[in-house]
This record gives sequence, C-alpha cells and structure tokens, in this order.
Amino acid sequence: MKTRLLSLLSFSLLLLVGCENNLEEKPLSFFEESNSFNTDKDATAAINGVYHALRSGNYYGMNIITLSDVSGEECFIRADGGSAEGIEIDQCRYTSANSNFDNFYTAVYQLINRANRVIDKVPGITMDTKLRDQIVGEAKFLRALAYFDLVRAFGDVPLVTTVSNDVVNVKIPRDPVDKIYQQITQDLLDAEKVVPVKYTVVSEIGRATSGAVKSILAKVYLTRKDWTNAAAKAKEVIDSKAYTLFPDYKNIFLPENKNGPEHIFSVQFSCVQQIYGSAFAKNFSIHFTYPTDLGGGSYQATDAHEASYLPGDYRKQVTIIREKKLANGTVVQSRTGAFADKYWDWTPCGNSQARNNFMVIRYADVLLMYAEALNELNGPTADAFAAINQVRARARNGVATAVPRDLAGLTKEQFRDVVLQERSWELCFEGHRRWDLLRTGKYLDVIRKSGIQAEEKHLLYPIPQNEIDVNPALVQNPGY
Repeated sequence: MKTRLLSLLSFSLLLLVGCENNLEEKPLSFFEESNSFNTDKDATAAINGVYHALRSGNYYGMNIITLSDVSGEECFIRADGGSAEGIEIDQCRYTSANSNFDNFYTAVYQLINRANRVIDKVPGITMDTKLRDQIVGEAKFLRALAYFDLVRAFGDVPLVTTVSNDVVNVKIPRDPVDKIYQQITQDLLDAEKVVPVKYTVVSEIGRATSGAVKSILAKVYLTRKDWTNAAAKAKEVIDSKAYTLFPDYKNIFLPENKNGPEHIFSVQFSCVQQIYGSAFAKNFSIHFTYPTDLGGGSYQATDAHEASYLPGDYRKQVTIIREKKLANGTVVQSRTGAFADKYWDWTPCGNSQARNNFMVIRYADVLLMYAEALNELNGPTADAFAAINQVRARARNGVATAVPRDLAGLTKEQFRDVVLQERSWELCFEGHRRWDLLRTGKYLDVIRKSGIQAEEKHLLYPIPQNEIDVNPALVQNPGY
C-alpha cells in the first residue's frame, strides 16, 4: 500500500449517515477519534460508511464487471466504445500499470479500514448490546467480502485488521493466501452468530443477513475445495426457507423487484437525490438507445456466449438482445452484435444513474453451489440433481420441450462440466465468470479457446505498480 492509499483509508474517519437503504448519505463534520464513537447513532453512522464504500465505482460499480466478467469469455468491451485499459483486461494485454487494478485495490482497502474502525471502536460504546454486536458482525461480514474479492484477484495481499492512520510507515508486506482465508472464514463465522435473518424496517433492507453470511461462506469453502462445509452452508441457506427463485427469470432483474425473494445480498443503488444510481444500465444498454439518449453500451455479450444456449432456454430471451423496443415504440437494431439486457432500466434518473442494485449473491447461485459441492463429495446424487434441476426448470419457462430434459445419469466429471456451464447461462454478467473458471481450473483453456493468448501469469492480476513503487515490502506476482 502507498501513502495515497493510506490517506484514503484514514478518510474513513469522515463517516456517512445512511437514511434510505444506506443510500441517502449526508457527510457529517470530521470526527476526532476521541468523540466519534460515543452513541448508537455514531455506531450506525460508522457501519453505513462501510456499506457506502461498497458502492464505489471502483469497487462494486463497473470495475467489478470489468475484472470479473470482461476477463472471462462471455463479455467484452467494444473497441470503439470502451476504455483502453478495460480492453487490455479483455484481451489479457494488461500490465501492473493498468489503473483498473489500482483503483480496485485502493477502494477495497478503504472499505476494509472503515470496517476495521467499526470492529475496533463500536464495542466500547454503551448501547444496546444486541445492536452493538450486530453492527460489529456486519462490519466483519463486509471485511470478509472485501478480502475474498482481493485474494481471488491478487493472491497474497497485506492483511490489515487494525485501523490505519499512519501515512508514513507503509512497509506492509503481503500475507499468504491461507492466512487471508483464515481471517475471511473467522470473520464470517463471527458475523453468522449476530446478524439477523431478515430486516423488516425499510431503511435497513439491504444490510447483511445470516443468509448472506452463510451464502458467502459457502462460496469461500467452495473456492477452497472444502466440499463438506460448502455443501453444509449452502444447505443451511436452502433449509432456512428464507429465499425462493422468482418464477419468471426476467423478474430477477427489474429494478422495481430489487431486494426480492431471490436476492440474498446486493449492493444498494437508487435514484435518491439523483446521485446514488448505478452505471450498469447505461454500460450494458444497446448502443446509443438508452431511454434519454445518454449513449453507452460499450459492454457486450460475445457471439460465442450467445450461441451457447440450449434450444428454448428462456434465459437467452431475457439476457441476449440484438434489438430493443423503446418506451416510445421505436425498435432499435444493434449495429455491433449481441447485447446483455439484464440491467435495462426504463426510468433512469440521469447519466449513469439507474436504479439497478448489484446482486453479489442470489438464491440460484446457492442452489448451483450446493449441486457442485455434493457432486465433488459423492458424485451426482439425487439432491445434486434436484438442486440444478430447479434452476433448469425455470429456464424452460413452462415450455416442456425447452432446455431438453432434467439432468440425470451423468458421471461425476460430466456433472462438474454441466454445473459450470449452467452457471454461465444463469449468472452471466453478474460478476462471477472469472472466479468460476479459476476455481474449477478451466480459466486458461476457456480463454485460449476464445482466441485470447492467456498465460499462466494471468491466473492472478498484478499488484498495482503504484503500490509497488511506494511500498518496498510488496513483491510483484510472477510474470509482471
């Protein structure tokens, strides 16, 4: 980390208050350490500041799509519409100087430092014990999510679990992946005990629930190939009956349905004050046809992904388009190939200001993780088939001849491949593909088949060069 980064981390002393789904945030005056953590309102302001950091455009904005989906084979950035550095990531031509990596690294550590401050300071406040423990648990969940994103992107990273105010001593080395995952797992296990099953107050919906903690924990275990615990945690989410699939796949993505029965944890965006919207709708919109003629559309679906769907798969109809009928009845044809329609918002509130949340994890993901873990443990059991077939049944959308047959009679190896492909159709453009390919050892093969010259070094992103330049304790990943 560098002086600039630690300065940004220290900025977390400027806490933000959340009034609507942690979105309508008004900066308070700069808090001195001696008077910033005295009341329950201070604790709430502090945790809202952590949630706010998720929404950074450099974290769970378009940058997470670039680092996770553009780096896969489903999504690309058009050469005449996207940033040069985004296209470098798309083509595996990036270096450690690419600002997407530096921006992401900095934004995630800013969140981590805000979470560290909550974890350190809130326990000393005299307030309702249950609420105090819950707020600390939420901070641990968010810190775990942040480190999970970092370690999957970069491998070894500095593990910082205390508040960073020192902008001079920046000699912080990288810690090994195993140590990072130990901290992630412990934070999630701690959070699981104290966060609620659900929130009923409108202003609190979107915060971390026990279902969100268990779901991310299941994914952590899956990534670590701890199949037993991955299956167990996914099953806890399933058995809780707290979540269900939307009957109609398209309803998952309508802005008016956000935080619905399938949405387990989402980064919250809205049109409150026209400054808290998301940029997904614009960037994925069919080129120059966004409702108010705002342009965009530089992120597109690859032809190969469009062609991969089984006959009659309703998800293709919902997700992939080459034309769009606008609200005024005009039908606009794509000039540049297939587009992804999941993030369309008919009523955005401004340029790059739409109502779409970013779904970090939803129930279909849990069902597919459960199927994957069971298969790795014992082959394709009846429960594994039942889980994946729930997802496939919805893809038929009531048409018996669509998406040929429920799965049965597969070998362990065949089922493994089918689950990975099912995740592609179900979860495309939702920030999962790179991590799925890496987790299953398929990344290099898949990317090379798409015509991109991926190398072993591309299994990890480079540590940002700016960080290396000012922190002599950091060592670069091999090949960069």
